[in-house]
Amino acid sequence: MAEQRLPIVNGDDGQWGDILNQFLQKEHYNTGTNLPANGGHKTITVRAGTTGAGSAPLKFTSGSLMTVAEVGAVEFDTDRLYITQTTGTTRKVIAAFDDASGATGDVYYRNNGGHFTRLPIGTNNYVLTVASGLPTW
Repeated sequence: MAEQRLPIVNGDDGQWGDILNQFLQKEHYNTGTNLPANGGHKTITVRAGTTGAGSAPLKFTSGSLMTVAEVGAVEFDTDRLYITQTTGTTRKVIAAFDDASGATGDVYYRNNGGHFTRLPIGTNNYVLTVASGLPTW
């Protein structure tokens, strides 16, 4: 029985070596020099999930936000998804709303908790105004 070992990058021929080399070329950044940047991903391919529970292709676990915002970071904390921009290193909330009950003509506004709130469409001839700092019909 032949000795078992891991495949050698750029050294193994055949299906196993070819698959390994294709993966490394596709998923990993390599300048050909021994720099700290090597090994960082330049592209990532996320396969599609399925309709079954537990098969989402990408999942975030809620946790504390980093103490100091970091450029390019994606964070998830208590039902809010954040991304940090490069200019000004400002953490931004990715806005989302529940469209399950929405209808054409509805208006969404930011409430005092920072969440989108739906104001259902008014009837004909209603005028949108502001009362106590909030939109109303």
